Amino acid sequence: MTTDNYQTIFELGLGSLPWPPIYLYVILIIGLILIKFFKNKKHFFIAGIFMTTAGSFCLLPSLLVTWNEYAKLRNEYVSGKSLVVEGVVQDFRPAPAIGSTRESFSVNGVSFSYYAGSHTPCFNNAPFRNGPIREGLYVKIHYYEDCIQRVEVLHKADFHSSHSQP
Repeated sequence: MTTDNYQTIFELGLGSLPWPPIYLYVILIIGLILIKFFKNKKHFFIAGIFMTTAGSFCLLPSLLVTWNEYAKLRNEYVSGKSLVVEGVVQDFRPAPAIGSTRESFSVNGVSFSYYAGSHTPCFNNAPFRNGPIREGLYVKIHYYEDCIQRVEVLHKADFHSSHSQP
């Protein structure tokens, strides 16, 4: 199979970087607005300083931790440390409707497991309960340790033609 026969459905990159929760940005922005526009109203100004300080103390460490993890994983990916497995998705176990969101599957004897929708730059089958991984899907997966770095899916026409030959 050539690379042209595959469609990349996930690749570790800036688009997969998990950003801190939106409410941290909202708190920071509201705090800055209160400081800027309510300088003469002491209570609002103090609330703005408090919100800006609290938002910064939560947002900045979160960004640093997230970026550090992403940079490490991305470096492993671009430096060629990835292993590649190709084949049919087998033993796919989707997350149950209630309880743990852990999903798992295997490809040619290599097992993968992750929490669906988790806060990681690695593949996690998001959106929850409607991700692209399915039983019987022909895939090529690039991975390193516990991180799925790239998922490619064989086009359906190519899959059927390559598996219908005697």
